Amino acid sequence: MQKTIAIAGGTGGLGAAICREPAMRHYHILVGYHSRRDAAEQLVSAITGTGGSASSHAVNLCEEHQVQSFLDHAGSLGAGLAGVVNATGPAIPLRPLTEISSAEFRQIMTTDVEGAFNLLTAAGKLFAASGGGAIVQLLTTAVLRTLENDAMSGIPKTAIMGIVRQLARELGPKNVRINGIAPGVIDAGIVHSSFIADPVAEAVIKDCLDKTPMPRMGRPEEVSALAAFLLSDAAAYINGQIIGIDGGYSA
Repeated sequence: MQKTIAIAGGTGGLGAAICREPAMRHYHILVGYHSRRDAAEQLVSAITGTGGSASSHAVNLCEEHQVQSFLDHAGSLGAGLAGVVNATGPAIPLRPLTEISSAEFRQIMTTDVEGAFNLLTAAGKLFAASGGGAIVQLLTTAVLRTLENDAMSGIPKTAIMGIVRQLARELGPKNVRINGIAPGVIDAGIVHSSFIADPVAEAVIKDCLDKTPMPRMGRPEEVSALAAFLLSDAAAYINGQIIGIDGGYSA
């Protein structure tokens, strides 16, 4: 009987890559989605069509009862829940912090930080009570090196990084591991929409690439391979780490 990996934000560019990761084939994948039901069902079909095991479940991370329902459902599948991934993230404006309104700031901080808090703490409590488990949080390379005009990515994800580290220290004794992945410019999801959004957004991504020693975008499968490793027993002594996967941008 397979254990389950629950992936919130499973329909996003990086979330979907993690769901499809070949190393995850020995798990049942629960694709968590907020509003993109059709995309979730298509992803489930793609995974099962290539020999994997998957299902989907709606979840709004800002609603505690939905988070609990998502995790309870994951735990009821197969041999139980082995890992949780948070690959969610709101659309963000790429412009100077002084040009961000208080309403925008509040909305993004609430959606991103509160949502992550709800999922990570609930998963942590569940794993602490059941003997252990692994949690992976997707962040951004901006938590490792500040990038101009990228405040609404870096600031909330820096707060979430604090949650990751706090939980790693507090729950490590109960065999709960939680780590963060900090991607740079990856050829998926928000990067494509940001390229055509406005000149400032395009400049932010170009600036990051220009400062990256490896002269290319990262590939989604490079991020998904790292996530699969961190969820596996091979990473059993890795806890509380923020691992950049950014071609050397943060070096």
